[in-house]
Amino acid sequence: MDSFLNYYENSEGFSHISMDGIIRNYNEFRTICSEYYNQLQSQQVKTNYEHFRVINRNLVLVNWNGDITAKFKNNDVMIMRNYAISYLFEKTDNNWKIIHSHESSLPPEVTKGN
Repeated sequence: MDSFLNYYENSEGFSHISMDGIIRNYNEFRTICSEYYNQLQSQQVKTNYEHFRVINRNLVLVNWNGDITAKFKNNDVMIMRNYAISYLFEKTDNNWKIIHSHESSLPPEVTKGN
């Protein structure tokens, strides 16, 4: 989890907009990520589209779209099609960090496990 979150800027200026429309700060984002990933058994990610737009030498906007299949420890399976994420990366002290992210998706398809 820490290696995943290392890409995100732990600062007061960080913001994340989740699929539920709630804007979260870094600590709130860390909490929802921990809750999700602690329930996972496995996850498959398929990239359908990605685009990098260099705004200036210290800012890059990344748009990504793909399909995510998550299998949970209780054997439920959730498929999120057309999952879209926008990331705003900022270069500070020669390191690139995500300072803002926004996620959206079609409603997930959930199959209950046995």
